[in-house]
This record gives sequence, C-alpha cells and structure tokens, in this order.
Amino acid sequence: MLGGLRVHARGLHTGAEGLGGAKPRRVFLSLLLHRGVPVAKERLVDLVWDGHPPNGCVATLETYVCLLRKRVQPLLPAGSSLIRTLAGRYAMDMSLVDLDLDRYERLAATGLRPDVPAATALPVLREALALGRHPLLPEEADDGWLADSRRSHVDHVHRTLVDAAAKVAGLPGGDGPRWAEEALQGDRLDESAWLALLLGLERGGRHADGLRAYERCRRLYAAELGCTPGARLQQVHLHLLRGTTGDDELRILLDAVVRLHTVTRPQADHGTTAVPAVSGAGGVEAMEQAADALSRLLRAAARRQSSIRTIVA
Repeated sequence: MLGGLRVHARGLHTGAEGLGGAKPRRVFLSLLLHRGVPVAKERLVDLVWDGHPPNGCVATLETYVCLLRKRVQPLLPAGSSLIRTLAGRYAMDMSLVDLDLDRYERLAATGLRPDVPAATALPVLREALALGRHPLLPEEADDGWLADSRRSHVDHVHRTLVDAAAKVAGLPGGDGPRWAEEALQGDRLDESAWLALLLGLERGGRHADGLRAYERCRRLYAAELGCTPGARLQQVHLHLLRGTTGDDELRILLDAVVRLHTVTRPQADHGTTAVPAVSGAGGVEAMEQAADALSRLLRAAARRQSSIRTIVA
C-alpha cells in the first residue's frame, strides 16, 4: 500500500483497478488497514459511503465482499479465503498477507531496539525508511476516510527518522544528520529532531556545521516561539563550541561551563528562565574551575596587552 496499491501472489499481480471499482476497493483497503481486527458491517458501511449510506447498503456491502473474494481468489492457495466472515463482521486473514506497511514498522522497531548496536541497526533502518517514505495509497482520493491512517503513517515515519538519527549519531556516512534534516522538513520546531541533528554533527566531528545548525534553530525559535532553544540543545551547543577551539585555556573554560550549565539548568524548558541553584560539591567545583580558567585567560590577555603597549611605545 506504500506508494500505490499492488497485490502480488503466485506469479500473478493486480493493481487498484483489478478490485472491482472504488467502493469494493475501499472495503478491501479498510480491512487491510485494520490488520486482521474484525470490522462490523455497520462500520464498513460508514467508511464506504462516508456516513451517508443508501437504502439496502448492507446487502450492497455483502455483494462487494463476494466480488472481492472472486477477484483475489486466483491469487490464493486452493481452499483459502482472504476475507473471513465472523458474526456480522469481516476480517482480513493477515496470515495470508505480507503487507509492506507491516514490514516497514517491523524493520523500524527492530532497528531501534536498545539492544541492537548502531552499526547493526543502520542497514535495517535504511531499509525501513526506504519503504516508509512512500505515501500511503496516493492513488486514493483525499476525501477523509483515509485521513487518520495517513496521518498516523506520516507521524510514525517522522518519529522513526528522529529516533534513527539519534541511534546512528556519529557513525560514518552522515545518515544521522540527513535523517534529522528530513524530519525537520516535516516539523521545523521539533526539538528532538534538532537535538538529533546537533548530536550527529557533534559526534561526527562536524563542529562548525553544528554551530551553524544551532544558529538556525536559535533564530527559528526566537521568530516562531519567542524563546531560546531548550537546555539540552544549549548543552550540545556548548560542546560544539568546545570542539571548535584549539586553545587549551579556552577549552578548559568551556569544559567548566558545560559542567556548570548541567548543574544549574537541569530542567530548563522553552520560554522559561532557570534560576541557578548550585548545590553540592560538583556545582561548587564547576564554578571554581570556571572562575579559575577565566582568571587565567584574563591574566594572559593583560600580559599580552602590556607587551603590545611596550612594543608600540
């Protein structure tokens, strides 16, 4: 159903036009989208006629089911029936169906399992997204009956892109940042997608690209939400800043700032200003390290300025 309806079996195949017209096809697709869950005839009537059924609609529905059985029977093993009747309900026998929508979701779930290493997950996630990117039943008119299923599929692909980008962040090839950028095309304000993008760039050593991406995010949030990026994005931004400097003193200062930022703003949200509340040895140590590093930088700057004045004089 992804990219267009196609039915293949036993060397035979048919497309949307081979199922007997728009309304029988809608019955067929509705049963497929319910993934084997029995659907009451009344519910199918509502789906097929958009809530405005004609007289005798139940009998017409039963005729459509008979027509579908005849159309798909040549594709099935002898003695099997794809559409089952269950006490006033119909159900698709999913044991006879290899559905690409199911296959995409299984691959995505497998690749995103916590116990699967990122390198192992990468080809699985590539295969999943190659399937999932296709639109759901694009040949069907956008008249509302498919709206929930299409929206659910788009949302699922978006979350898969974000989670996959985070999963493979740092692996060579750049899939993580590309997937995060693709997710941002669908939702520019998704903080988790921005985070996956920045992490992928930071772990891949692309610090300058990461800083440019953060600046895009900062400007977007200021314009659209009237706030700054959240604490997690700010923390990665500090890591990116640290990665772009070759100055040991500045690196020490930025390291301390990262630790201080973590201690003082652990729960910052959009549109809120966290009040620094440093407590414990870790927070005090971070403040002391930051202050010491800053003092050393200022003293070095003062010495350089004094040397310059002496040369000029």
